[in-house]
Amino acid sequence: MSYRSLKQTFFCLATLTLVTFNAAVTQAQVVANSYSTGGTARASATGRGNVNLQANAAASGGGYAEANMNGSGRFGGRASGSSTAITNGGIAVSNGQSHAQGWNAQSNSDTFAASNYGIAVANGGAYAQGNASANSMSGAIADGGMAFSDSQAMAQGRFGGYGQSNSTAITTVNGGFGSSTSVADANGYFGGTAISNGEAITIGPGNSGAVAGSEAWFGGTSISDAVHYVGP
Repeated sequence: MSYRSLKQTFFCLATLTLVTFNAAVTQAQVVANSYSTGGTARASATGRGNVNLQANAAASGGGYAEANMNGSGRFGGRASGSSTAITNGGIAVSNGQSHAQGWNAQSNSDTFAASNYGIAVANGGAYAQGNASANSMSGAIADGGMAFSDSQAMAQGRFGGYGQSNSTAITTVNGGFGSSTSVADANGYFGGTAISNGEAITIGPGNSGAVAGSEAWFGGTSISDAVHYVGP
């Protein structure tokens, strides 16, 4: 897919999210919604274990919207999550943190922020540990404003090895400024493997940066990618 096609696709996804983001909450176990007309809207969703989390905040009339998601799987692992913040003429901040920890951990964290003539900020982090995985995807979009996306995905695996990670940050701006940052890690250890990735894409004027890690050890294998792009 070309980056022009990616831009069109991302705008379509953003429009779909703007119209229907409340529909997703029917599948979530922990849901927080907040809406404000010209004021402040804050929504926070927190859960522990193998849970689906959804935080949605929307503000109109130049208001401030903040959505916070925090999932912790702990020793049995899993976690997950999603957060969406949308504003018209104001500031939208979407924060998502997903921590797994236990054996065969996993995790996830999807953050999305959109603003019309304002500022959109999406910050996402996914952290696993035992045998691992992680993930994280951050998207920020602004029409006539500024958009910033930051995504981080760590992992590990330890003595039996493995890892993985992934992390993608996409920013789209129309008539403004955008920035995207993506960091992926991995590790692995005695059984090896690892893998990592990390993409930072800014569509429109702005900047981007991507870092990928990896490591592996005795069982071998270590793959690492880092891609960043700024352009139309």
